[in-house]
Amino acid sequence: MTVSIKALADGQLAVAKATLYTTPASTKAIVRSIVLVNSDAVTRTVNVYVQRDGTNSRRILPKDLSLTAGAAHFFDTITTLEAADLIEGDASAASVVDYTISGVEET
Repeated sequence: MTVSIKALADGQLAVAKATLYTTPASTKAIVRSIVLVNSDAVTRTVNVYVQRDGTNSRRILPKDLSLTAGAAHFFDTITTLEAADLIEGDASAASVVDYTISGVEET
């Protein structure tokens, strides 16, 4: 067994729901934090989901969470993931909300 503390993913949210992180095969993961930063000059809304069964996405943040211009949101609730589980997200405008996902993978 190998445990790695690491940056699991980073990037910018798209307008349509997209995969931000996929737990690799034969791996379990713990998401320790998700940071969202609105780099735009106006308020934007964001959504973040976990998908555990390959079809149903479940919200892990309030629907259409509002981030004012320049604001950050820190999601510090531990989320456990099995192989092939996903973290997904979207925003009201593309390429203006940055995200980072940090946690642990066990192989």
